[in-house]
Amino acid sequence: MIDAGSLREVLVIEEAIETRNSVGEVVQAGWKELGRRRASVEQTSMAEAQQFQQTNATASFSVNMRYFAPLEPGMRLRWESRGNRLLYVSSVIERNNREEHEVYAEERT
Repeated sequence: MIDAGSLREVLVIEEAIETRNSVGEVVQAGWKELGRRRASVEQTSMAEAQQFQQTNATASFSVNMRYFAPLEPGMRLRWESRGNRLLYVSSVIERNNREEHEVYAEERT
């Protein structure tokens, strides 16, 4: 059971909009808002990698929120209460008979 007082952050759940280009390839055309949830967000790790003389950082987060049926990997969470930072969902775990979700997400720079 989630303690309501721990849900201090506001997240917007978004799904990619895909279309086909003139060659028939699937391309991403933008993001569509599916809903909003209050959540608790904790950073779990931070990693940096050098690639093509650029430093790329990836931060991993654990997110707990009330159950949201359409949530799945590949979606993104716009962290509205922290300046619209973008977290990309990598895995979703249902807890307590569909009462809550535990989500693992990454922020990429």
